[in-house]
Amino acid sequence: MDSTKDIEALIKSRYPLVFLNTYEEKRAEGMLASIAGGLGMQFFTWSATEGLRAFGRPEPIYNTVQPLQALGHIDLANMDAVFLLKDFHPYLDKPTVTRKLRELAQKFHGSLRTIVISAPKTHIPEELEKAAVHLELALPSERELRSLLYHTYRSLSRTGQVSTGATREVVDEMVANLKGLTLGEAERIITKAILDDGRLSKDDLKYVFEAKKEIIQREGVVDFFSSEESLKDLGGFENLKRWLKKRKGALSAEAAEFGLQPPKGMLLLGVPGCGKSLCAKAVASDWALPLLKFEPARIYDKYVGESEKNLRKITQLVDSIAPCVLWIDEIEKGFSMSGSSEADAGLSKRIFGAFISWLQEKRSLSFVVATCNDISQLPPELLRKGRFDEIFFVDLPQPAQRAEIFSIHIQRRNRDPGRFDLPTLADASEGFSGAEIEGAIVSALYSAFAEKTHLTTERILEEIRATSPLSVVMAEKIDELRQWASGRTVPA
Repeated sequence: MDSTKDIEALIKSRYPLVFLNTYEEKRAEGMLASIAGGLGMQFFTWSATEGLRAFGRPEPIYNTVQPLQALGHIDLANMDAVFLLKDFHPYLDKPTVTRKLRELAQKFHGSLRTIVISAPKTHIPEELEKAAVHLELALPSERELRSLLYHTYRSLSRTGQVSTGATREVVDEMVANLKGLTLGEAERIITKAILDDGRLSKDDLKYVFEAKKEIIQREGVVDFFSSEESLKDLGGFENLKRWLKKRKGALSAEAAEFGLQPPKGMLLLGVPGCGKSLCAKAVASDWALPLLKFEPARIYDKYVGESEKNLRKITQLVDSIAPCVLWIDEIEKGFSMSGSSEADAGLSKRIFGAFISWLQEKRSLSFVVATCNDISQLPPELLRKGRFDEIFFVDLPQPAQRAEIFSIHIQRRNRDPGRFDLPTLADASEGFSGAEIEGAIVSALYSAFAEKTHLTTERILEEIRATSPLSVVMAEKIDELRQWASGRTVPA
C-alpha cells in the first residue's frame, strides 16, 4: 500500500475533507507538503498551540488559534491549497465546528482545496459522513525506510560520529528488519545502533531485531519472534511437508516473474497437541521468514471501535513486514458466532467480515497458518475455497510417526535414540498425541534425575502407563472431528 499515492489521488479527485488516522504526524505533514508542492498548491498546518501557519513560514497567522477562527480564515483563502488540522478531533463535538466544516466541504467541492484532519484515532461525525473520506496512513514502505537509513547515516557521518561504512548486504537486511515500525521508531533504533560503536555493521542486526520485537510486543495484539524449529522437528506430516516444499520460495519476486500467484496460506485442523503450532513455527524457520503470532481473542476490547482498530493494526503490520508468516492460533476462539450476546455477536460478525475481506483480497506476500481444534465453532464462510489454499487434518500419530516423535524428543534431550526400544515405545503409546509423548519423556527424565539413574525405555513406559491420553478422555469429540474431516480435508 502506498499512502502517498492514495492521498494524492484523493486531493486530485477534489475530495474536500479527509480524516487521516496516524500516529506519525511529522511524516504525514512531510507527505502532504510534498504532494501539495508537486501539484502547485499552497500548504497550511494548524495546531491548538500555534494556530494556522503557511508551510515554511516562521510565524503563524494572527488570530487563528481557536478552531472557528482557523476555519474562518480557511474559508477566505481563495487559492488551491491543502490544510492539515492536527489533533482537531476533540472539537468535532461542537455543533458550530461541524457545521462550519460541512459548509466548507460544500464550498470546496470540485475545487483543489482539501482539509485533512489527522490524529491517532479519528471519528467522522454523522453530519460529515457523506462529505468526508477516511484513510489509514500505512506504515512506512521499504523505500521510505531505506531513505531514512541513508539520511540518518549521512547526518551522523557529518558530525564525525561514524567511523566506517556499511555494506549493501547489511543495509538490505537492516531495512528488512525495520519494516513494521513507524519512521520515528526506526530513526531512534538506527541512531542508537550506530552511536553504540560508531558504525553500522552486521553486529547491529540482532539489536535492531530485538528492539523491533519489543516495540511490537508492547502493542499487545501480536507476538513477534524468530523461530528456531524446523520441519525436521515434525514427526510425520509427510503430505504437508511435500506441499510446503513446493511452495518454498513462492513469496519472491522471482516466483512472480515466473507467473506464480503467492500462496495465501493453510488451515490446520486437528487433535490438540499433535503439532499444529510447531508446524506454524517450522514453516517460518524453513522459509527464513519473520513470524507473527496472532491470537484472535486478544483483539477484542470493551471500548467502542477499539476491536476494529486492533484488527487494522494487525493487518497493516503484516502487510508492512511482508514477506512473513502470520500464525493465527486457535482461530475458532476469535471468530466463533455461537454462545455470545447479541451485541457481542454483532461485533464478532464485523470483525470476522473485515478479517476475511483482508484474507481474500490481501496483496502482501504474507503466508497465513491458522490452527483450529474445533471446526464446529468456525463460520462456514471461512472454509470457502479462496480463503486458504488448503485445509489439512492433523490426526493422532500412527506407530511409525510415534517412533519418529520419540526419536526427535530423546535426541533433543542429548540422548542417543538408538539406545531406546522405539518400536516398543510406539506400540505402548497408541492414541498418544505428540505433546503427550513429549510429556512422558519429560516426566521420565524428572524421575530419573530424582533417583540419580539413567533415562531408560522402561522408565518412559512407566510414565506412558500412568497417562490417560486425550484419545480416551475426549474420544467422542475426536471421532466427530475425524468424521467431519473425512473427504473435506487433506491428511497432513
